[in-house]
Amino acid sequence: MFDLELDDFSTGGPIAGESAAETARLQRMTTLVRDLLSRSGLFELVDVNASASPTVADHWLRKCNGCDADAARDLGADMSFVGFFRKISVMEQYLELRIRDARTGGLVHVSQTDLRGETDESWSRALKFLIRYELVEPELRRRDHPGSGQAHGQ
Repeated sequence: MFDLELDDFSTGGPIAGESAAETARLQRMTTLVRDLLSRSGLFELVDVNASASPTVADHWLRKCNGCDADAARDLGADMSFVGFFRKISVMEQYLELRIRDARTGGLVHVSQTDLRGETDESWSRALKFLIRYELVEPELRRRDHPGSGQAHGQ
Protein backbone atom coordinates (compact mmCIF):
# COMPACT_ATOMS: atom_id res chain seq x y z
CA MET A 1 0.00 0.00 0.00
CA PHE A 2 1.70 3.13 -1.27
CA ASP A 3 1.29 6.50 0.42
CA LEU A 4 -1.93 8.29 -0.43
CA GLU A 5 -1.53 11.08 -2.95
CA LEU A 6 -3.15 14.44 -3.66
CA ASP A 7 -4.15 15.53 -7.15
CA ASP A 8 -4.92 19.22 -6.72
CA PHE A 9 -7.09 20.82 -9.42
CA SER A 10 -8.25 23.70 -7.22
CA THR A 11 -7.64 27.30 -8.21
CA GLY A 12 -3.95 27.95 -7.69
CA GLY A 13 -3.37 24.47 -6.26
CA PRO A 14 -1.12 23.14 -9.01
CA ILE A 15 1.00 26.31 -8.84
CA ALA A 16 1.20 26.50 -5.03
CA GLY A 17 1.86 22.79 -4.56
CA GLU A 18 0.91 20.61 -1.64
CA SER A 19 0.70 22.51 1.65
CA ALA A 20 2.25 21.30 4.90
CA ALA A 21 -1.27 20.73 6.28
CA GLU A 22 -2.20 18.62 3.24
CA THR A 23 1.00 16.59 3.51
CA ALA A 24 0.34 15.94 7.21
CA ARG A 25 -3.29 14.96 6.48
CA LEU A 26 -2.15 12.56 3.73
CA GLN A 27 0.29 10.96 6.17
CA ARG A 28 -2.43 10.53 8.81
CA MET A 29 -4.83 9.07 6.26
CA THR A 30 -2.15 6.72 4.90
CA THR A 31 -1.61 5.42 8.44
CA LEU A 32 -5.38 4.96 8.80
CA VAL A 33 -5.66 2.98 5.56
CA ARG A 34 -2.72 0.75 6.43
CA ASP A 35 -4.32 0.04 9.80
CA LEU A 36 -7.71 -0.74 8.24
CA LEU A 37 -6.19 -3.04 5.63
CA SER A 38 -4.07 -4.86 8.21
CA ARG A 39 -6.98 -5.31 10.61
CA SER A 40 -9.17 -6.70 7.82
CA GLY A 41 -7.06 -9.87 7.77
CA LEU A 42 -7.11 -9.79 3.96
CA PHE A 43 -3.79 -8.07 3.39
CA GLU A 44 -0.21 -8.35 4.53
CA LEU A 45 1.46 -5.01 3.92
CA VAL A 46 4.93 -4.58 2.47
CA ASP A 47 7.25 -1.73 3.47
CA VAL A 48 7.15 0.63 0.48
CA ASN A 49 9.91 2.89 1.84
CA ALA A 50 12.48 0.55 0.28
CA SER A 51 11.29 1.35 -3.24
CA ALA A 52 13.86 2.85 -5.59
CA SER A 53 11.14 4.07 -7.97
CA PRO A 54 11.10 7.88 -8.42
CA THR A 55 7.33 7.78 -9.02
CA VAL A 56 6.92 6.28 -5.54
CA ALA A 57 9.16 8.89 -3.91
CA ASP A 58 7.51 11.74 -5.82
CA HIS A 59 3.96 10.51 -5.04
CA TRP A 60 3.12 10.31 -8.72
CA LEU A 61 1.73 6.78 -8.94
CA ARG A 62 -1.79 7.97 -9.71
CA LYS A 63 -0.57 9.22 -13.11
CA CYS A 64 2.01 6.63 -14.16
CA ASN A 65 -0.36 4.33 -16.06
CA GLY A 66 0.15 1.24 -13.93
CA CYS A 67 3.83 1.55 -13.06
CA ASP A 68 2.77 0.99 -9.45
CA ALA A 69 2.48 -2.72 -10.28
CA ASP A 70 6.16 -2.79 -11.26
CA ALA A 71 7.15 -0.97 -8.07
CA ALA A 72 5.05 -3.37 -5.96
CA ARG A 73 6.50 -6.42 -7.70
CA ASP A 74 10.04 -5.08 -7.14
CA LEU A 75 9.19 -4.90 -3.42
CA GLY A 76 7.99 -8.52 -3.41
CA ALA A 77 4.28 -7.69 -3.21
CA ASP A 78 1.50 -9.54 -5.02
CA MET A 79 -0.63 -6.42 -5.44
CA SER A 80 -0.23 -2.67 -5.50
CA PHE A 81 -2.62 -0.33 -3.71
CA VAL A 82 -2.77 3.30 -4.86
CA GLY A 83 -5.17 5.83 -3.41
CA PHE A 84 -5.54 9.50 -4.12
CA PHE A 85 -7.69 12.47 -3.31
CA ARG A 86 -8.53 14.76 -6.21
CA LYS A 87 -9.14 18.25 -4.92
CA ILE A 88 -11.45 20.34 -7.10
CA SER A 89 -11.95 22.95 -4.38
CA VAL A 90 -11.86 23.10 -0.59
CA MET A 91 -15.45 21.85 -0.57
CA GLU A 92 -15.42 19.44 -3.53
CA GLN A 93 -13.13 16.43 -3.50
CA TYR A 94 -12.96 12.92 -4.89
CA LEU A 95 -11.29 9.76 -3.58
CA GLU A 96 -10.18 6.84 -5.74
CA LEU A 97 -8.61 3.54 -4.69
CA ARG A 98 -6.92 1.23 -7.22
CA ILE A 99 -5.52 -2.24 -6.69
CA ARG A 100 -3.45 -3.94 -9.39
CA ASP A 101 -2.07 -7.41 -9.77
CA ALA A 102 1.68 -6.79 -9.43
CA ARG A 103 2.50 -9.65 -11.78
CA THR A 104 0.25 -8.65 -14.69
CA GLY A 105 -0.40 -4.96 -13.99
CA GLY A 106 -4.11 -5.57 -14.45
CA LEU A 107 -6.60 -3.68 -12.31
CA VAL A 108 -8.38 -5.98 -9.85
CA HIS A 109 -10.25 -3.29 -7.94
CA VAL A 110 -11.28 0.33 -8.47
CA SER A 111 -13.58 2.25 -6.18
CA GLN A 112 -14.32 5.93 -5.83
CA THR A 113 -16.49 8.39 -3.98
CA ASP A 114 -17.09 12.11 -3.81
CA LEU A 115 -16.69 13.95 -0.55
CA ARG A 116 -17.23 17.43 0.80
CA GLY A 117 -14.85 19.38 2.95
CA GLU A 118 -11.12 19.26 3.41
CA THR A 119 -10.93 17.89 6.95
CA ASP A 120 -9.59 14.79 8.64
CA GLU A 121 -13.18 13.81 9.37
CA SER A 122 -14.36 13.98 5.74
CA TRP A 123 -11.26 12.27 4.38
CA SER A 124 -11.26 9.48 6.98
CA ARG A 125 -15.00 8.92 6.56
CA ALA A 126 -14.57 8.51 2.79
CA LEU A 127 -11.64 6.12 3.25
CA LYS A 128 -13.43 4.01 5.84
CA PHE A 129 -16.53 3.82 3.64
CA LEU A 130 -14.68 2.65 0.52
CA ILE A 131 -12.46 0.21 2.33
CA ARG A 132 -15.30 -1.36 4.27
CA TYR A 133 -18.14 -1.39 1.75
CA GLU A 134 -16.31 -1.54 -1.57
CA LEU A 135 -13.28 -3.65 -0.70
CA VAL A 136 -13.28 -5.63 2.54
CA GLU A 137 -16.91 -6.73 2.94
CA PRO A 138 -17.36 -7.75 -0.73
CA GLU A 139 -14.12 -9.76 -0.58
CA LEU A 140 -15.16 -11.46 2.67
CA ARG A 141 -18.56 -12.33 1.12
CA ARG A 142 -16.81 -13.71 -1.96
CA ARG A 143 -14.54 -15.86 0.22
CA ASP A 144 -17.45 -17.06 2.37
CA HIS A 145 -19.63 -17.86 -0.67
CA PRO A 146 -17.39 -18.86 -3.58
CA GLY A 147 -19.21 -19.10 -6.88
CA SER A 148 -22.01 -16.80 -5.72
CA GLY A 149 -21.79 -14.98 -9.02
CA GLN A 150 -20.59 -11.70 -7.56
CA ALA A 151 -17.93 -10.07 -9.65
CA HIS A 152 -14.75 -9.16 -7.82
CA GLY A 153 -13.30 -5.72 -8.36
CA GLN A 154 -14.74 -3.03 -10.53
